[in-house]
Amino acid sequence: MIFPMRAAIPLSLMLFGLMVAACGSDASQNPSAFLLGPGDIPGGNVTVVSTSEEQSLNGPTAQVELQGPGYRVLQSAVLFEDRESALSALDGIRADLVSQGETGPGGRESSGILEHTLGSDEAASLFFIEDRALVRMTVTGSGKEERLSELAEAARDKLSGG
Repeated sequence: MIFPMRAAIPLSLMLFGLMVAACGSDASQNPSAFLLGPGDIPGGNVTVVSTSEEQSLNGPTAQVELQGPGYRVLQSAVLFEDRESALSALDGIRADLVSQGETGPGGRESSGILEHTLGSDEAASLFFIEDRALVRMTVTGSGKEERLSELAEAARDKLSGG
C-alpha cells in the first residue's frame, strides 16, 4: 500500500541522524558491502553517482546513489548492535510518521511504501530490517513503486548473503 508523506527531506535527514546515533559499538561489519551496486540491478546501464560511509558514535553507516535510465535509487544502511535495536529504530520512524498524520501499512520489519517528493522528483521510499541492518531505499522515476519492491528484494538478498 502507498500513502503520501509530507516533509520527506527533513524527516529523512532527522531519521538518518537517529539511525546513526542508535548504532551500537559492537557493529563491526562494513555496511557498504550490503549496498546495491550496478551489478545488482537488472537491466544494466546503471552507474554509481555517489557513495559515502561514516563511523559515527562507533556505528557504521553507508549510503549509495545510483542512476539508471529514467530513475534514481538512494539506499542507506545502518548496522545496529543487534536486531532488536534495529527494530526499535524502525518503531521510532513509524512513530514520527504517525505524529505527522501519516499512517499506512507495514509489518514488524517494514514501514510500507511511502510516496513523497525528493527535490522536484516524485519518489517512493521503504524502510526495512534485514538481520541487524536498518535500510532505507528510495526510488524516483516512472514505475517507482514496482522498481522499489524489486530493489528492496535484491537488497534483502544481498543483506542475507543470498
